[in-house]
Amino acid sequence: HVRSVTKEDVEVKFIRSGGAGGQNVNKVNTKADIRLKIQDQDWIPDQVKAQLARRERNRVNKDGELVVASTKHRTQKKNLEDALGKVQRMLDDAVTSLLPIEANPVKEKKIKKKLRQANEKRLDGKKKHSMKKKERRRKDW
Repeated sequence: HVRSVTKEDVEVKFIRSGGAGGQNVNKVNTKADIRLKIQDQDWIPDQVKAQLARRERNRVNKDGELVVASTKHRTQKKNLEDALGKVQRMLDDAVTSLLPIEANPVKEKKIKKKLRQANEKRLDGKKKHSMKKKERRRKDW
């Protein structure tokens, strides 16, 4: 498990946000744009860094920064919290995806049973189709 992302770990920039908000939207810089330099974070294990970069490759720029923006709210504080939450979820998902999946014997048994039934059904269908064609070939009618 990795620790929570804090404001000190990221580079924060506030810019003008688009969308609804009337005249206020043109005056106030509420959009939170945060950048996390993945390789510079020694508190993130190397495997997690690699997994994060792989999973979020469209959000990582050529400088190796994970870029996340938030325009959900109308205040800087709430947008910053939202963006940090997004980064935290990405990190947690990267950690979770590296954990091995435990084999469930009951589930495996069910899956094998379904596969066997599907295969038997397919072969049965082929047999019936073959018999239908065989019947048409008979000449003693």
